[in-house]
Amino acid sequence: MIENTQQLFGKLEEKGIRLSEQRKKDIISVDEKYRLRISDYYFDLIDWEDENCPIYKQCIPDIQELEEHVGYSPDPLNEGQYEKVPFLVHKYYSRAAFMCSNFCYMHCRHCTRKNTVMSSPIADRDALPAALEYVKDHPQLNDILITGGDPFALSFDLLEYYIAGFRSIPSVNTIRIGTRAIVVDPMTITDELCDMLEKYHPIWVFTQFNHPREVTKEAAMACDRLLRRGIPLGNQSVFLKGINDDAGILEELYTKLIGIRVRPYYLYICDRVAGTAHFYSDYHKGVDVVEKLRYRLPGYAVPKLIIDADGEGGGKVTIEKNHMLDEKENYIVLPGNKEGSTTKYYL
Repeated sequence: MIENTQQLFGKLEEKGIRLSEQRKKDIISVDEKYRLRISDYYFDLIDWEDENCPIYKQCIPDIQELEEHVGYSPDPLNEGQYEKVPFLVHKYYSRAAFMCSNFCYMHCRHCTRKNTVMSSPIADRDALPAALEYVKDHPQLNDILITGGDPFALSFDLLEYYIAGFRSIPSVNTIRIGTRAIVVDPMTITDELCDMLEKYHPIWVFTQFNHPREVTKEAAMACDRLLRRGIPLGNQSVFLKGINDDAGILEELYTKLIGIRVRPYYLYICDRVAGTAHFYSDYHKGVDVVEKLRYRLPGYAVPKLIIDADGEGGGKVTIEKNHMLDEKENYIVLPGNKEGSTTKYYL
């Protein structure tokens, strides 16, 4: 695990990689505000001969993170406002998120919570009773997301303590776990962990593959261990400028994911989080890319394009091209089954 700039520069020297003194100073400056952490596994995926390596961009600090941009803030999604008891965020009617961890195996440079959860105190056993009481008092909460940070970075016993607590509430139907461990350190997905999760069905696990280079043999094996315990897997990518804002790249990614039985679920437009503006790719481009994917992939492999609307009353909203192209008295015009074609549906 690389947890500071000294360790990073040492690793680079071992690989014979030389950074300019300015680049080192930039990394140190960013690290003072947004700490780096990179698993050895993910670091070894970097292609040092590719100056636009998508792995590099997601894990190595960039001086652009310190730039200030209008409209970007530490917590644009107002998660703090919806924290009803410590560590429990209730923003949606039937769903709540328990922020159980402030630790990840990697600090993704585009992280939505880089200014909030990742610099906040960690939950402990004493945090659970109040969260459970709140959920019991709000029986409409039938879906609990355990997130952070990364829940799979918790001690085994503590993670089970949290899961068992929420599973003990009759009104809780599903428990979801949000993790990037599958992608950035898949060896942590052990048989022991999967056996524990299996005891608390229905459990769903959602992860974040952003680029086809991340779909490795090790990641596929981690997914298989979970799937063999009957745990469905979904993927929530982020639409990242210069990394995956391209139909060809996402077509390859999603083809690989359904090949290892991970269903593409959401494709997020990058949130307007301070320190991430250089990753933003316009939603118009996102709509165009997803429209191309609709022709290239089976329907179950095409994710919903999502804007997580910030501000008061905001939330996840699906955006897509209007597929009713024209409406007449006795028919409507729709896109055909080939890109650029149309068809009539008679009423």
